[in-house]
Amino acid sequence: MRASFLLAFALGLATFGTSAAQEKKGNPLEGKKGTAIGKLVAKGERYIEVKADGEEAPRKYVPQWKGGLPAQGGGPDKAMLKTFSELKVGSRVEVQWHFNEHLRVIGVKLLKAPAESK
Repeated sequence: MRASFLLAFALGLATFGTSAAQEKKGNPLEGKKGTAIGKLVAKGERYIEVKADGEEAPRKYVPQWKGGLPAQGGGPDKAMLKTFSELKVGSRVEVQWHFNEHLRVIGVKLLKAPAESK
């Protein structure tokens, strides 16, 4: 009986260790949503970087993926890419996001355009 108890205890520990290790692999932001308000500090063809108020470093945001696999016509949200192209670095923006492998933009609102330099 003692041997079967020890075997069951050892199996329980092995199972606990495996599940704890699997939980650590996931990103703690997975599935979370939020809003960031700050300054647009950089942008590219398929991303924007916003330094939110109170943050030390900017974060990179990408559009949501639409339409399945690339072979099936899927790709970054075209409407959001157009919005990104119209934004100017230095603008104050509000970004609504959710985390799915990356910080993905749900919506962007221009709060204040950058000051025009003369």
